[in-house]
Amino acid sequence: MIRFVFIAFAISLIGAFSFRTEKVEKKELRKEEAVLNSDLLAIDFCGEAIPVTELKIAKKYQNTIRNYDNPTFRKLMTRTEKRMKAIESILTKYGVPADFKYIPIIESAMSNEAMSHRGAGGYWQFMPSTARSLGLVVSDEVDERKSLVKSTHAAAKYLLRLHGQLGSWTLVAAAYNAGPSHIKNVISSQNKDDYYQLKLNSETNKYLYKVIAVKEWFSNPERSKEWGSGAIVDHLAKIDLNENDKNKSVVTNKNEIDS
Repeated sequence: MIRFVFIAFAISLIGAFSFRTEKVEKKELRKEEAVLNSDLLAIDFCGEAIPVTELKIAKKYQNTIRNYDNPTFRKLMTRTEKRMKAIESILTKYGVPADFKYIPIIESAMSNEAMSHRGAGGYWQFMPSTARSLGLVVSDEVDERKSLVKSTHAAAKYLLRLHGQLGSWTLVAAAYNAGPSHIKNVISSQNKDDYYQLKLNSETNKYLYKVIAVKEWFSNPERSKEWGSGAIVDHLAKIDLNENDKNKSVVTNKNEIDS
């Protein structure tokens, strides 16, 4: 009889311990959710929120942030500061969001001598035909794509043109890389207009992440370091795993009820 009472008491202790453990796990999850609702996730491009709570997108963003965490990029940030201010001033006059000032970093590393194998040149990497259509002189004697002021005025006009066609600054950034016709065709064929859901070529798929990562290193280096550490994605992965377990449990319970 005494042995039976002892066993029963032991089982009750185990049950109480399990209950306390479950409470601790739920408490830990709430702490993780609190992190996810912090400023660490408040990342946007031209006021359009980046869905970094989605694990797939968070991982891509983390990888891009890490790619720019190097001495070469930090030197580039230091030596381009004045030119960035000049670019922002011109873009603002046209009503173009200041976030586009980071495109010359991606396109040319802020070098007016940059030239692609296809013939795109200058700070904004305009093709000769595009540059001429925007009022720039491109000839053997003169190449206004190399002028920071003139090429930025042209870029502002071009970005406004793209926005008029696509209606989203995020899609404008994608179109700057792939061309407006290509982006329109992709949207039409896939019946989607969300950049993060579109199936794009590898370069365009990574392009916006690059612009955002550069923006973040310039404007919010501490947040960028947090993303680069991997801690945020780890938190997201835990919550994603927890949600998957919950969904599996719901399906299992439903199958048990149906059977």
